[in-house]
Amino acid sequence: MKVATLCPSRSFEHFSATALRGAGYEPLPHVHLSPLIAALREPGADAVLLEDHDTQVEGWLSALRLHAGRALPIVVLGLGDSVGISRALQRGADDYAVLADGASPLIHRLRARIQSRADGVRATSLRAGPYSLHASTQSLSTGAREVSLTAREFALAWTLFENLGRVVSTHTLSTEIWGRTGDVGKRTLEQHVYKLRLKLDPDGRRARGLQHETMPAPRIQTVYGVGYRLEL
Repeated sequence: MKVATLCPSRSFEHFSATALRGAGYEPLPHVHLSPLIAALREPGADAVLLEDHDTQVEGWLSALRLHAGRALPIVVLGLGDSVGISRALQRGADDYAVLADGASPLIHRLRARIQSRADGVRATSLRAGPYSLHASTQSLSTGAREVSLTAREFALAWTLFENLGRVVSTHTLSTEIWGRTGDVGKRTLEQHVYKLRLKLDPDGRRARGLQHETMPAPRIQTVYGVGYRLEL
């Protein structure tokens, strides 16, 4: 397997290349964003590894999601400060590896994300009542209405729809969406739930008691101290 890297710092580039080769991966190194995007538009790479380089990683993540052409798992490698981790995850990184932890955790995270993406490709749609989730377009549809979701919103919606009527713990949601729990704050998850609620019920039919019996708006119910439950 091949991993495309964007590591401007020589120390990060050397570390990532050594770790990847040691685990049997072929590194595809880049030091600038444009050549990386061009390379990702062609078949080859199975994942992307980015250096948490100052504040540039935010722009890199946005550009990759918009222009890379393929939805590959993205792992950020950095020093591991809470601000950097939160910034990377909120901008769309699938996971974050800490340089000081060494090569093994980095490889573990990459493998898990590559496998998770492969599993996700096999399950391409999910139905719950009159609603359908579509992995190929990361969208939710019902009748003629289609709602586009971000990668995080889609992962959240998929987990909740898959467990329709059952409480899903915050621990499970954090693990399913970010691949970890310790570095994901409660507020971060709450913000994603809030945004998904707005997209599921943009007219506020639930709040105003106007939902139609045959086409109810999905409701994400907070179960305080435990997690969330999706109801139709």
